[in-house]
Formats: sequence, structure tokens, C-alpha cells
Amino acid sequence: MLENGELVVDAVSHCFNHADDNHLHPHAQRWDDETYELGEQLMPEEYVFPEEIFYRDHQPEELERLLFLESQIDYSVYHSLPLDDYFKDGYVSREKGFELRDRNPNRMGMIVDINPLEDDAVEQVEYYAKKKDVDGIKLYPSRYQNGRDLSLQLNEDTVRPVLEKAADLDIGTVGIHKFIPFATAPTKYFRIDDVEEAALAFPELNFEVIHAGFSFLEETVFAMASHDNVYANIENTAHMACSRPKKFARSLGEMLYWAGPDRIVFSSGATALHPQPPIDAIWDFEMPEDLRAGEDYPEVTQEDKEKILGKNKLRLMGKDPEQVKKDIEGDKWDQKIQELKERGEYPAAPWSTYEEPTEGASKERVKYV
Repeated sequence: MLENGELVVDAVSHCFNHADDNHLHPHAQRWDDETYELGEQLMPEEYVFPEEIFYRDHQPEELERLLFLESQIDYSVYHSLPLDDYFKDGYVSREKGFELRDRNPNRMGMIVDINPLEDDAVEQVEYYAKKKDVDGIKLYPSRYQNGRDLSLQLNEDTVRPVLEKAADLDIGTVGIHKFIPFATAPTKYFRIDDVEEAALAFPELNFEVIHAGFSFLEETVFAMASHDNVYANIENTAHMACSRPKKFARSLGEMLYWAGPDRIVFSSGATALHPQPPIDAIWDFEMPEDLRAGEDYPEVTQEDKEKILGKNKLRLMGKDPEQVKKDIEGDKWDQKIQELKERGEYPAAPWSTYEEPTEGASKERVKYV
């Protein structure tokens, strides 16, 4: 929670499995190493993962402590990942997410991954909506299968039945990963032309462009300007406020200029990155004068920051901020936070709440970036 009492809502958290025995494909190691290197590039040095802690199977209890004790996050939405062509558990398993939500029903939401190429993909959407009460579904724009990188664009016949079922079931959010291409996947799959077509075809669905502003900025802001159901989820982009403030300023400035502050949602991306640095950086952020004068970017107000850091995501989920505050007041995390505050130790030091790594967890890695 911010010092002024406003909630911090994290629109994307993950519980990664970077262990060797989770690999299915040679490129899995590349995924692990590039994820680690991303943290090195985006975070202040004191927040970079120790390698012996990073290269392991992260556990739900570690993620919840990271979110609620080492950062000011009050509520987080877990995203499972559909990368079971590279990793045995998809990289971020569904099971961990549901365990986290069951343990923290007032502090955790759940967006579940769907692979449209699976024969029962539509049935999965119905199951997770009706039986598991998920907050949305997560899609990836390509798939590595049988030695080929396959396209899974939102405007393709393979994906359309999944979106139709989501619309029929009043699933509020479709998260679509649009980032720098992974492994050997073609760049064209990660552009957002398909998001515009889907947003137009399914006005009842809200589309969160995950990692918005990190790449394909111009296309993203034009899609937001044209479609009220396209949201910018700034996972990883938020961390650029710490490491590449001018790049962050341009990304945020373009979003505010074209679409305003109401459809930008903060994400930490934990456990891949530490959640606290971008919260501090966004709260302290001021639009540089040269960009305000030269690009006509608006000033970023305290109200804008409160929306980005929490209010927008709560509105998207249909949650009342005051009710969320009541629901978490006095819970186990609130009690632990008060104890830390009394000792002057809140938020807790980076990675201090993590379990000690098991012997042999660290490994040699290859530099790709």
C-alpha cells in the first residue's frame, strides 16, 4: 500500500521454474538465461537476483512473501504460462497459481493460460471459467511445436473459437503476450495488428497487451486510441522507470498522449523481477521537461500514478478499492507488515524472505544479450 493509503495492484505475477529438470527443449536454457539477463539490465544492482536463488523451481510461499513483504503490493494477479513446448510445467504452472489464490483469496487473482492448438482448448476455457472462476485467459502469439514456430494470432481461425467461448462466458480479460521475440520465433508474430482486429470483433472482451510499451509502442498506442477495450499492461516496461527512464518516459508519454491514464495497468512480473523498484520509480516519476515541451506529453499527476499502480486494474476486475482494503485489513500479511514497520524494516530487504537455495542450484549460463 502506498504511504497515502492507496492500493498497489500487480496485474502480472509468476512463479517460475528455472530448474534444469524442467527443460524439454535446448532453447529452454536460453529462456532461463535471457530472463536472468533481463533482470540484470532492468533492475538496480541491489535488486538483481543472486544466481543461486534464480536458477531453481520457485515456490508459491516464496512468491507471496516477495509480493506482500518485500514490496508494497496489496493484490496480485497470477498468470500461468503455456510454454510446455519448452518446459515440462509450462514454465509457470497453473497449479501454483491456484494454490496461491486458495491461500490468499483476498489478495490473489488468476489468469490461466490456454493453448488454442489443443483439441480441448474451448472446453478448457469453459472449465476454468465455471469451475475455477478465473479472472481471464492468457494467450501467446506463437507456439513451438514439432520443430516449427507456429503462428497463433488473435485473428486466426485456430484462436477465434477460444475468444468466442470467452465472450460467451463473460470472461473479462484476455491477456496477450506482445514482447521481444523469444528464441527463434519470428518478430511478425509479436506485432499487435491482430489485437485490433480481435478488439473490434469482440467488444465485450478486454484485451491486455502484456509488456506494452517495451516494443511496438506506436502500434500499441494507436490500438489503444482506437479501441476502448485495449489496455496497456506494462509488465517489464515498468522496470524501465528504474534503468531506462527516458525510454519509460517516452512509452508512458505516448500512452497518455493518445489514450489517457485510465487503461494503463502496472505489473511487477515477479518472480522474474523484484516488484518494489518500479513502484518506487513510478511514484517518484516526473515527465522530463524536454519531452513535455518537445513531444507535448502531459504531466503525470498523482491521480494518474494511483490509477496506474492500482485503481485501473481493480476497475477492470470489477473490484471496489474500499472493499479490498477491508478484506485485507488485519489478515496475516497485514499483521506481518505492521511488525516490519514497527522495526523500520518494511518493505523487507531484496530477496531476504526467500528460502535458502538448495545445494547445486546455481549453474553455468550462456550470455545471449
